Amino acid sequence: MFIRVNKTPNSPRRSIQICETIREGSKVKQKIVHYVGIARDEEEEQKLKDYAQELIVKITLEREEKIAQLPLFKSTQEELLPHVKNKVGRPRRKKIEDIFPPSQVTLDDIVETCRIVEGVHDIAGAMFDELYSRLFKGQRTYQLLRDVVLSRLVYPCSKRRTQQKLAQHFGKTHSLEMIYWMMDRLYPKISELKQRTFQKTQSLFPNKIDLLLFDVTTLYFESVEVDELRNFGYSKDHRFNTTQVVLALATNQDGLPIGYELFEGNKAEVTTLIAAIESWKQLFSIAGICFVGDRGMFTKKNIALLDAHHYHYIIAAKLKKLPGTLQETILDEANYRPCMVRQDFGWVGEFEYEQNRLIVTYKSKRALKDHHDRQRVLTKVKKRIGKKANPNNLITNQGVKQLVTRDENARISLDDAKIAAAEQWDGLHGIITNIRDEAPGTLLARYAQLYVIEESFRINKHTLQMRPIFHWVPSRIHAHIAICYMTFSVLRHLQYRINLTQKISIDEILNELLNIQASIYVHKKTKDCYRVPGYISNNSRKIYKTFSLDRSLDATVFLN
Repeated sequence: MFIRVNKTPNSPRRSIQICETIREGSKVKQKIVHYVGIARDEEEEQKLKDYAQELIVKITLEREEKIAQLPLFKSTQEELLPHVKNKVGRPRRKKIEDIFPPSQVTLDDIVETCRIVEGVHDIAGAMFDELYSRLFKGQRTYQLLRDVVLSRLVYPCSKRRTQQKLAQHFGKTHSLEMIYWMMDRLYPKISELKQRTFQKTQSLFPNKIDLLLFDVTTLYFESVEVDELRNFGYSKDHRFNTTQVVLALATNQDGLPIGYELFEGNKAEVTTLIAAIESWKQLFSIAGICFVGDRGMFTKKNIALLDAHHYHYIIAAKLKKLPGTLQETILDEANYRPCMVRQDFGWVGEFEYEQNRLIVTYKSKRALKDHHDRQRVLTKVKKRIGKKANPNNLITNQGVKQLVTRDENARISLDDAKIAAAEQWDGLHGIITNIRDEAPGTLLARYAQLYVIEESFRINKHTLQMRPIFHWVPSRIHAHIAICYMTFSVLRHLQYRINLTQKISIDEILNELLNIQASIYVHKKTKDCYRVPGYISNNSRKIYKTFSLDRSLDATVFLN
């Protein structure tokens, strides 16, 4: 018997076979005795050849034992395969008990090969399991999704780079094809993961989720291709030359996620609320919740919808768009009284507008800011007046247009009357609500929580780098947004849990998790592997304690 290597043209694949020569009458033929396997490089080829030599020994001995009359001189293993001493087949696989314990190994015997981040999988992984355990029946798909989400938590990047980061920093080896395979299986699970996320938030506040912060943003692609989801529209990232999608997000007052919806890129921002509510009604109960949003989101149509479903709302009012008589009433100082709003002193006035309460506040800090912002615009306008051949180039936005005037010769100049009219509104801000049984200070404090949803978008778009999106197939786009939403959910719940015992920012939490590492050492002679945990800070110890986890600082052995 002999070993034959068959090569495939234009391919590195090599087929390893055990063959023998036989005679049939006057013809000599080669017969395949055993198909060993396929090698993709020289190293694999050599391993398969060694294994084939062992199989030849085994097959030869088995044949000799089966023949009726044994040969005069029986073949031995040493004669057939010199490097096989006392056994036939592969060497016995090494077990943990065969490795020298760390106490018997010196520093001179080992060399560090890599360092892996363990804090992310220990802490954030525990939070992920609380949120999404048993999302998939197969453990393989679940573990792959878990690794991708946890990697995005600290290394947000494309899926190709995620694959590299997992191997480099976490010791997790996955192929890019398997990551895409996982995304295709995640797409049908999006409704379920939304429900799980909402249920987790609701479990922390049973019957107390009474405030829903709602806002919309846009996410762009590095592409101009238009399809059923990607389209051109008003971009909040000022990327008007690329296609986009529209993302609507809702959280509670602590920033914990309640739900999200993804719309086509040309979807009008003011219509997303209606579509989102109708979708969420199919997934989970949102009865008794108060919607809080900015002035651009709540049109008369949206407000009518909220009234029809008996939802409460608190929205910003466009004071300068109100009827003239009501504006005069708002600007009358006699209609205001002192009030404390979130430990900040101000003046509050309450009015009626279209069967709703209109609550207006004045704060000196806001007045100073409004004055400073306007002076900055006026300074720029003064520098540019007379330097533009086309006066229309000077009026670049609505704010500038409200401060200048144009004469019969189309010359632009500052309008003192318009400037004085704008100064009247410095420091004033209003909200419209249909809630009748709460004090103005309480309603203003609830509206002030709107910064939480704005912060949530900053986390998604900057910390977690939800955009740009590098996928083109609609199902993959939805799966990408779902992965980002799951990452955001893990981060927000992680922050909420940790802040119950110690106040740490999101950046500090992620930094602590990244610094919880372990070094991997390999024995120079035996090639045995040892894991040695690194330093852990006091904050990290407290985080582990928050999740009732123990981190051993003892060195351990493991099989490579």
